[in-house]
Amino acid sequence: MTIADKIWAFNQDRYPTTVSRKYALLRQSAFRFFRGTCHLFYEELAQKISWEDPTKAWICGDLHLENFGSYKGDNGLVYFDMNDFDEALLAPATWELVRMLTSIYIASDELAFRQEDLQQLSHTYLDTYRQVMQQGKAMVIEKETSHGLLKFFLEQVALRRHKTFIQSRIITRKKQSTLLIDNEKTLALNEPDKTKIKQLLDKALARWRPDITVQTKDVAIRIAGTGSVGLLRYVALVYNQTNDKFHLLDIKEARTSSLSPYVSIRQPAWPDQATRIITLQQRVQHVSPAMLHTLPIDNRSFVVKTLQPTQDRMDLTLCKRRPERLADILKTMAIINASGQLRASGRQKASNADALIQMAENRHWVRPLLQYVKAAGKKVQQDYTAYCKAYDTGFFNSY
Repeated sequence: MTIADKIWAFNQDRYPTTVSRKYALLRQSAFRFFRGTCHLFYEELAQKISWEDPTKAWICGDLHLENFGSYKGDNGLVYFDMNDFDEALLAPATWELVRMLTSIYIASDELAFRQEDLQQLSHTYLDTYRQVMQQGKAMVIEKETSHGLLKFFLEQVALRRHKTFIQSRIITRKKQSTLLIDNEKTLALNEPDKTKIKQLLDKALARWRPDITVQTKDVAIRIAGTGSVGLLRYVALVYNQTNDKFHLLDIKEARTSSLSPYVSIRQPAWPDQATRIITLQQRVQHVSPAMLHTLPIDNRSFVVKTLQPTQDRMDLTLCKRRPERLADILKTMAIINASGQLRASGRQKASNADALIQMAENRHWVRPLLQYVKAAGKKVQQDYTAYCKAYDTGFFNSY
């Protein structure tokens, strides 16, 4: 099968009204292509991995430079952590490292870095990861000691006025507020589906937060991310009568991890995919985002959480021609990566902390992993070129 054939086959059960947007997003850049084709990456890795890794770690599955961001937890405090666990499962610990380090190479065009910069950044990340892992203790990223980009992301959330953010996403006429439909971030949802979701969400909110009175005012289709575009995804406007505030909830369809065909490690029997995602997110993160719950809709499982603005996520343009700036926050990302695996160690047949420490102390896998990362970066670029050719000649218009 060609790259275009594989991408079409993977996405053929997604929704035509939005999957065409995903194909267009994949065409934008090699990094966007990389973000949206996790399944291709792990298919290749499973076939060509050249080092032994007996560890079993809970990984987010799609770790890359832009899969980090700041958010508010249920306790109202601001955190910086990994923020997408759609692909999370039990896998060798080094698989997470390969994907993360490859993302540095794929982003080279957008970052305008030299080859030697990319190599140094990879070593910076890997060295920090191994140091934290060898200590065997999960670390916490603290706002009080933050600086550089990390401080920027934490302060951005802490200082944002909630009312200003909400007003940028809604329209109010005759004292009635509804979601702003801009046909980019949001699309109109038909009335029957809107009514159904509002009723289901109101019942769920009453269970989740019996201490407050909350009512769903509006629901729309949400367009966000890359890999998940084409799945059912909604944004809900809810009104908290207790404190007289509006809130936005992200409601995202959960599917089987795209890594699952390529991981031989036996996985737990999850009741549904949303439970898998939420359980592992809460297990790996120090503190998870506010309002993180599962919601069944029409025999499908959905993940519900407070909507995270796009600007709170890592933005590569902030590091363009500034490798030292990226190196600084890469250390934080590596600390988060290692700490998450340590935090979740020993759970549901995952390797314990001692096994992860031993893996980090053994250098036999470091050199072949770094060599693979370089080759993987080139392979993704080749796949992207092939995809662009197919896209530009109308391949995806024929289905």
